Formats: sequence, structure tokens, C-alpha cells
Amino acid sequence: MRPVVESADLVQGNRGVITGWKEIAAWFGCNVRTVRRYEQDRGLPVHRAPGKKGSTVFAHPTELDAWLESRRRTLRLDPALLTRDMALLGGDVRHSNPRATNAIPLSALSDEHQAKQVSPHRWQPSVVVVFGVLISSALLLWLAENHRTATATTSALGTLQSRPHVPAHGAEDLFHRGRYFWNLRTADSLARAIDAYTQAIVIDPSYAEAYTGLAESYDLLPQFGHADLESSLGKAELAADRAIELNPNLAGAHRAKAFAMFYLDWDIKGSEAEFRHALALDPNSADTHQWYASTLQCRGEGAEAVRQIDEAVHLNPTSAAIAADAAFFHADFGDFEAGVKALKEIEQTQQTLSTPALFLRELDFATGDYPGYIAEASRYAAITHAPDDVELADAIAGGWARNGKIGLLEARAKILEASFERGNETGFFLGETLLLLGQPQKALPYFRASLSRHAILLITMQDCPWAKGLSHDPGYVALFNQVHERLHGGAPGSLSAVPVSRRLPM
Repeated sequence: MRPVVESADLVQGNRGVITGWKEIAAWFGCNVRTVRRYEQDRGLPVHRAPGKKGSTVFAHPTELDAWLESRRRTLRLDPALLTRDMALLGGDVRHSNPRATNAIPLSALSDEHQAKQVSPHRWQPSVVVVFGVLISSALLLWLAENHRTATATTSALGTLQSRPHVPAHGAEDLFHRGRYFWNLRTADSLARAIDAYTQAIVIDPSYAEAYTGLAESYDLLPQFGHADLESSLGKAELAADRAIELNPNLAGAHRAKAFAMFYLDWDIKGSEAEFRHALALDPNSADTHQWYASTLQCRGEGAEAVRQIDEAVHLNPTSAAIAADAAFFHADFGDFEAGVKALKEIEQTQQTLSTPALFLRELDFATGDYPGYIAEASRYAAITHAPDDVELADAIAGGWARNGKIGLLEARAKILEASFERGNETGFFLGETLLLLGQPQKALPYFRASLSRHAILLITMQDCPWAKGLSHDPGYVALFNQVHERLHGGAPGSLSAVPVSRRLPM
């Protein structure tokens, strides 16, 4: 099979050799990170010239095509097959979730009825909802395997993109259902959102807004569903790219891609460009201002983070999620007392939203308010019902009762270490805890591990006061250098004022 996407710049193309990661990525019509992952995880046939580490890589077109065809034979999916499989589980594809078969239209739900629908139960989504998530993953994998064909046909879609897309019958209702569940921001609701968006795509594979919703759901899944960050954000990028192929003027798709580029790839320059493009397309999008603000907060750019989140509040003053972020950022970068007060008010009125308790938990720990930290950890666990959160809340309460601060820190370290071994903790917070226990050398391997697990807080760690004492340790100097090497598009500027949540009660 001849490649659909060919590069005119292949330096050794006439000899049947593709040289360098960029040219191999161009052959598939994807980015370098993707083909590197294909080599590591899926056996992509890439060769290296003899010599030292980092020598030139090359590949043979015939081997690449044979690998791609073998992948397609292994996982050959199309919307018709997805429809059939979902119908086997749930009958009508529009109602693959049995709980939703007789659902009241979302637009008709009263505030009282909505409150009943979102009571904080343990996350136990039905088999069908879980299957919906698996189906969406399979669909995205199918898109990845067929990306070259999709890229080649994008130009042919150009004339169609100027016309508004009319969703196929039933797809738009599923899109709105997905949006409703996405807004609830719980593990269960995000699973249901993914299910709804996937069904919409099955009905209408050209529905760019549904791909955008799928991307945004995967963007939030690590925070609210404790999902693997690399897997989830990788799927988010893939779905966002597909949405952009179908409609390059869709602000939400660029927002979803920008979010994943920042938290997964650490591509500050690329993420900034995508956010700016999204705002140029739709300057009145509260969600874009909010998500952009969250990346600025992680970069330590407090003034701009507050400006962006305040604009989001102005555009959507009824959003509890935006209000919680605004209160947190204000507490982090200036008006601490007012921010904390606002978070506690939101916590009392939005009892299924986990972020107020999470933010208060972080602020209490950073400022050494251990009784407050214990209380908020318990509230957070009561909302998420995640085993790691429940174990942590119970352990720190017991440790504090036994031996005060030291007992709490030792209990925290033990739980985080177990969570790290299960792959649920990056290692960053465990490293911080060990530093507080006076064990910097024991902490170092966990900070190193958190680098491979995309712990975004590493990008400003060197500028935090608690890390200053490590600046002469060769191991930590090497770590800081690795962080800077890993960053794409330049490192964030030095912190002019360290966010309160980034402090440690040394």
C-alpha cells in the first residue's frame, strides 16, 4: 500500500529510507511524540545508526506500511461495527445506557430534579457506560491508525467546511446530553459524557462538536475520574485533532487541544498559541478563559491567571466550577482570606463538586493548618469515593491523633507510597512529604519518577522557596536540568510571587 502522505523533503527518499523522527512522523501525518510512542508501545519498525545514544533514526517505507496494515487487520473498526456492538448491549444506540432509556429531556429538568440526579454516590457506572468509554477509546485508536487517509481527505472537505454542518438525526440530542454530564464534573458523569459523545459520533462521524466534547471529557478525566493522565490526554489530543480537521474554526476544539498540549506535552508555546487562537475565534467563551487561566496558574503567572479567570466569571457567573477556580486563584495570588471564604461558600452550596474541597485541602496543607487539612481531605474523599482519597483521609487523621505533625506526615507518606506503587500517584506529592520529614535523598527518586508521569508542578519547582536549599545538590540540579530540557516552547518565567498552594510548611 502506497503512503497517502508523502514529504517532499525526505533526504534519502530515493534510496527507500526515511531519516529522522520528523520525517517518519510526516509519513504517517502525525506528530513526533505519537510515532515515538508507537515505537515504544506498538513495535513500530524504527532503526538507529550504529554509534552513541541519540544517533540518527531511520525507517524503510515498506516496513512502515507493513506495520500499519498489520495494525489495521488487528483493530479494524468502523462506525457500523460500533453501532452494532453498542446495540447488542443496549438496543437502540441512542439509549445504550439503560438508566437513560426513559430519561426526561435535559432541557425540561427542574432545579429540584437535577439536584436529585447528581447525589454523591460512589462511582459505579453501569457496564454499558464503561463499554461506552471503551468504545470511544477504540474509535480514537481507529482514527489514529487511519490518520493518513483522514489527512489526505481534509483538503477535499474544505469546500464543505464553509457550510454549517447539520447533525444527523439523534446526534445533536446526544451531544447536549454529553454536555450536561460533562458540566457535572464527577467520575460517573464524565463516563456518561464520553458514552453520549461516542454515540453521537457513531450516528454522525462528521460531527466536529461531538469530537470536541469527547476531547474535553478526556481532558478532565484525570482530575475528576482519577484516570491515567497520559492515556486520557493522548485521547483528548486525538479527538481534538479530528474535530479541527472537520471544522478548523471550532474554538472548543482548539481549547481542548491546548489543554492537553500543556498538561501532557508541556508544550507551553504551542498551548499558548492554541488558546490564543481559540479566544480569537470566540472571545466570549468562559470555558476557554477558565482553562487558559488554569495553565497560567501552573506557570506561576498570577496576574494574568487572575485576569483570565475573572473574565470567565464575568462571562458565566452561574458556573460553580469557574467560581471555584476563581476563588482558588485569588487565594493563591493575593486575597487569601476572601478566596478561602468564597471556596467554603461554594463547598457548602455545591456539595457534589469536588474542586472546592480539593483546593482547600491544598491550601490548608501548604499553610500548615493540619486540622483544616484533615477536615477537607475527609470532605474530598466523601465526594470522590476514590479508594486512594479515602485511605489518605483516614490515615492522616489517625497519624495526627497519634503523633501530631510528624505522625500525619508519616501516615501521608505511607499512603502516597502505596498509591505510587499502584500508579495512581506521580511521586511529586510523596517527594514533598519526604522533604518535610527531612529525607531529601529518599525524595529524589520520586521527583524523578514524577517527571516521567507528567507532574506539571515540576515546571516551577525550582523557584519555590522550599526547593532553594536543594539547588547545590547534584542530584536535584540534574533533575531541574531535565525539567527544562523536557519543556517545549521555553520554560515559564521565574515566579515573582510563589502561589500559596505551592508553599510547604517547613
